[in-house]
Amino acid sequence: MPPPMPYGPPGRPPQQRKRGGGWVAVLLIVVFVVAGGLVRNAISHGRLSSTASGPGPSLTYTPDSSGGVSETGTNPLLTDPNTTLIPAKCGYAPWGTQVDTARKFFETAAGCLEAAWKPVLAQKKLPFQSPTLNVSATTDGITTPCTGSTSNFAAFYCPANKTIYMPLSQLQTDLFKDNWIVYLSVFAHEYGHHVQAMAGILRKANSDRVDAGVRSEKGLELSRRIELQANCFDGMYLGSSANGGSLSTSQITLARRDAHGRGDQRGDMRDHGTTANGGAWFEIGVDKDRAAQCNTFTASASSVA
Repeated sequence: MPPPMPYGPPGRPPQQRKRGGGWVAVLLIVVFVVAGGLVRNAISHGRLSSTASGPGPSLTYTPDSSGGVSETGTNPLLTDPNTTLIPAKCGYAPWGTQVDTARKFFETAAGCLEAAWKPVLAQKKLPFQSPTLNVSATTDGITTPCTGSTSNFAAFYCPANKTIYMPLSQLQTDLFKDNWIVYLSVFAHEYGHHVQAMAGILRKANSDRVDAGVRSEKGLELSRRIELQANCFDGMYLGSSANGGSLSTSQITLARRDAHGRGDQRGDMRDHGTTANGGAWFEIGVDKDRAAQCNTFTASASSVA
């Protein structure tokens, strides 16, 4: 029996049906499965285990018109070749699987991620609002605007309420043990989606995806472009944190290895990208540390397959 899905999305987005009414209709944008959109595979004995995804709940929310410039490839965050995260020391709190301990760890990580990304957004005259952090033992009893009342979700970011959900029961701590770099990478990916939301990238991509049909070829490609960009933003932060002296070479090596386990598996909807591309974009972030290098929306179709 395969291990439980480690960091997959809260579900796959159903296609929106267009209704009549023209300008009178209220557009509900499908929540892009910004899950943890890292469909990660567990690292065990040098091999990556299989994963499975669950049924898709209702994933719609009223469009948020606040924040950022509603653009993707031409977004100000992505057009300056010199936009980078400045290496800085981060005092991560000790990791532990107790909720209070884990919450403290993610809170310190959130503070460091904010210190890294907020000046970049400000430089581009883009707004910033701190995300809300929800750390829980399990998914039981948690209701979100993006998942409804289903408990079938893992770590993910909900743009409707700008909240990062980190249920510890879904982190496969029995496999990753105290290798907290993996949990930090998950969190940095989710924070990358928050950066996309602040910049306006998510709003534009979701709107385009609804127009194209979320399950259409173009809609799924847009999904992959957002997920792979979050992988790249994840890599940018981890590389910057390592250059600031907060992460070791061995931790970055493990994060690179883990990154190559993220992505669509056989039978998946093809909305996150191949494991090869997932790892490649993460490494671009680590090695280049330039937001423009993470512009998946102007990248070739093969690099976001």
